[in-house]
Amino acid sequence: MDFDTLTRRMADEFTRLSPQLRQAARYTLDRPEDVALMSMRTVATQAGVQPSTMVRLARSLGFTSYTAFREPFETRLRRRPNGLLARARDLQARGAEGRATGLLQEVLSTDIANLRDTFANNDVARFEACAAVLSRGRRVFILGVRSCYPVAFFFHYAYGMFRDNGILLDGRGGTFADELRGFSRDDVMMVISVEPYSDKTVRSMEYCHKRGGTAVAVTDSVVSPVAANADHVLVVSNHSPSFFDSIAAAMAAVEALIVLMVAAGGDNALATIEESERHLDDFRAYWQPDGKKS
Repeated sequence: MDFDTLTRRMADEFTRLSPQLRQAARYTLDRPEDVALMSMRTVATQAGVQPSTMVRLARSLGFTSYTAFREPFETRLRRRPNGLLARARDLQARGAEGRATGLLQEVLSTDIANLRDTFANNDVARFEACAAVLSRGRRVFILGVRSCYPVAFFFHYAYGMFRDNGILLDGRGGTFADELRGFSRDDVMMVISVEPYSDKTVRSMEYCHKRGGTAVAVTDSVVSPVAANADHVLVVSNHSPSFFDSIAAAMAAVEALIVLMVAAGGDNALATIEESERHLDDFRAYWQPDGKKS
């Protein structure tokens, strides 16, 4: 039985399984890489069930053993294509025969797992340390390019609602190096970058380190090249069934930083937010009913 057939069968049988088997099945559907890479006992512990439950799940799906149940997960991991084109072709193959429902469920379950892993792997103290460093910076330089640009832009926009010292490094007109001029030890560099890592981002982190500044990295591994020169690292999961990696967890991580900074920002943050809101009202930024714009 191949992986796609197995996951369809689990989805079809899900409501007929016992509560414990459903819990085990849900975990295997959400975390197929874990099933391929971890021992049965570790997977059971992570899923919150007994090892014997994993064996019963395998047998309920027609396998003679957990080892046989695990094989489709291992094969999927070995055959997972690399490169955008190869992954796009794989996506089209999996989307054949009107399987849109399965693909959407895979997107949903993968992003839920990404979010869960990100907030499990980065404890409260790590988030608080990042937020504290960003709050103390004389200036905060924010960098995310290519697929990470939306995350950087969101952080810069939300941050600008309660602080006015954020600088989005977007290199308009080829001025990227100029935007970094004057970076000092009192400044903070915040980067968002996942594999494949932007050369510009890696070099910016090296520059920050040489200048004695503080760096916060939102990245996909503690051994990523941007983490090498970071003082604080938030590791985000970015798995995706698509040809592009997911940015859902990275977006949630920077949103969490904004939440923590505003919560600890006191009256100054509130006053700046009030001023920002009044400014938007003056420019009638948002549509209002009854023909009124505010």
